[in-house]
Amino acid sequence: IILNTTPPMSTWLLEDINTFSSSFGEFVGPETYNGNISLYYFGKAGWAMCRHRFGVLNDLYLELQAEGINDVSIMGINGYQYLDNDYEQMINERVLPWVQDYPEVNAWGQWDVILRDLFILDRDGVLITKINLTAFNPDPTSTCGQNYDTIKNVIINAR
Repeated sequence: IILNTTPPMSTWLLEDINTFSSSFGEFVGPETYNGNISLYYFGKAGWAMCRHRFGVLNDLYLELQAEGINDVSIMGINGYQYLDNDYEQMINERVLPWVQDYPEVNAWGQWDVILRDLFILDRDGVLITKINLTAFNPDPTSTCGQNYDTIKNVIINAR
């Protein structure tokens, strides 16, 4: 018998500032999603590429929901160094939680994040994989949809 002894990722809670999210105003983070496969996208609200990637993840979430896959959670985290960025275009009618990191929490530092990292955790909060979405464009119209399918398959296989 081989037991997985990998510890869960460190946990933190940040307030969901997306008025379109069902958890708006609540403090959310990895412990909120224990029992679910969870994805964490670290972006910069003011950059078009980050907004695009977050939009694709929102579409993926809605697609999974439409397929009856309701045990997957996705959220976005704006770096505290981007605190002055306007996040309105980032959340623009998207349903995923969007939170603002702060120096006293430093979720980015706790997880050793690089801009546009996507962390995928299992039901126990253990890291399955980390993908940087800068070059790995998840848009289904890019790379013949292979990158999108890769992310979706990681999610489905983790279930």
